[in-house]
Amino acid sequence: MVMWNDFKLTINDREYEVKAPAQGKVPSTSFDAMDTYGDVRAMIQKLYVALNVEEHQKKKQEEIETEIECLENELKPLENNHAQLAKQSQFRTNVLVWGGLAYLAAQFGFLARLTWWEYSWDIMEPVTYFVGQGFALAAYAYFVLTREDYIYPGARDRQYLSFLHRGMKSKGVDVCQYNEQDRKS
Repeated sequence: MVMWNDFKLTINDREYEVKAPAQGKVPSTSFDAMDTYGDVRAMIQKLYVALNVEEHQKKKQEEIETEIECLENELKPLENNHAQLAKQSQFRTNVLVWGGLAYLAAQFGFLARLTWWEYSWDIMEPVTYFVGQGFALAAYAYFVLTREDYIYPGARDRQYLSFLHRGMKSKGVDVCQYNEQDRKS
């Protein structure tokens, strides 16, 4: 609106009188013309971006595919080692779990024999109490050492990971590097 009327411009205490052009003789630098030029400029920029984006995307996709292929080639031997060690660790964990079951069954049988055949309940009651307290103490020691509750699936998984990490370490596999490469691919 300022461009349509005469006005005074003050710069550093000096006044300049600016005369607006006549209504019919608006120069090409008017706001409407500038808006039109701006729109055209924006449209050209959008076209340029749209035309070059596909090329950029193809280039980026090729780079990413090459990187993935490289990571997969690096990860393949580690995956083979991991699969073998995972199988070994699973076997060892199962042996440990079944061994624990066998121990508890043998303990139950031993205490039952002592209670009903060898001695009486009056003699065996304190023994079974201390055996139970021993298990509570062992569960609490597990908690103190691992900062996890002693629940069977959690303990089994912890033992599996312990066997797996020990096996990977003994074969010279860097667990952090393996996890990082596995996460990337």
